[in-house]
Amino acid sequence: MSLNDSLRAFKSERADAVSRNIQSSRPAASTPTPRTSTPKPSDTLPNPSNNVPVSGEVMTYVLYAVDRLRASHPKPQVAADLLLNISLPLNLRGPVAEAKFKRALSGHFHAQIINAKSSPNGKESFKYRPLHPVMNGDELRDYLARLDSASGVSVKDLKDGWPDCIPTITLLESRGEILVRRNLKDGTPHRVYPDNPAWHLTTPVDPKNPGAAHKLMEISPDFLKIYSSFKLPPNGNDLIAELQGAGLVPTSAVKEVKSAGGKKKERKRVERRNAKKTNTHMAGVLKDYSKVKAAKAAGT
Repeated sequence: MSLNDSLRAFKSERADAVSRNIQSSRPAASTPTPRTSTPKPSDTLPNPSNNVPVSGEVMTYVLYAVDRLRASHPKPQVAADLLLNISLPLNLRGPVAEAKFKRALSGHFHAQIINAKSSPNGKESFKYRPLHPVMNGDELRDYLARLDSASGVSVKDLKDGWPDCIPTITLLESRGEILVRRNLKDGTPHRVYPDNPAWHLTTPVDPKNPGAAHKLMEISPDFLKIYSSFKLPPNGNDLIAELQGAGLVPTSAVKEVKSAGGKKKERKRVERRNAKKTNTHMAGVLKDYSKVKAAKAAGT
């Protein structure tokens, strides 16, 4: 048999094998195809009693509701109207499903639930909770004064609940009631800090009449020039070396803690009279030096 005849025979056998495999892999006409059941989104609704996780569909509509609350801030929205406006799907409607959805919404940071007894309209409502509870200049000034840290508040975070806060910030800054750090590029407020006119150095407008109006004390241009001429080293290690060269101890240096009494005193071992003695089974083997010890103690 030639090489061409062998090749044709191989191709013929291969085609027959492929045909047989295809026919055997096809399901019988009488065998029904099994159908897989898909769980309904309502089966994965939040349930605090058994800690069922919130489904992605529910969280999507929770975010829709939060956007509605943000748009109407600071005015609250009745819960029933809110659920109607976000057009809940059929599987999230009904008393049980809506109750679970409201629990999921109340768990969001930016959604605050108001009970019917506390609501002005006597109905259960929701309102938007901003990052900072500030809506005007007086609230901003008092809020900054109550801060426990000196980090201030980001203007971007203030805009979350007070979008048009920039004019008020500029006014309070001109009065000396807040400190403002601005962006170098465009000069827009970036962060605000507490301030008080009582902390400022002032001088009388009329030196002959100290009880008259005061104005902010101006810093001498010569002082500003000298102050600006001092530049900190760009490298922190160079700054530490300069401080140590001037006889100063950097705050990053490890300090040695010395005891107030100097050397540690050695504790004397106290012999207990009623202490339990060991090695009693060796009484006939070991020598008894108790008399020698007593004689030495009496001699001292």
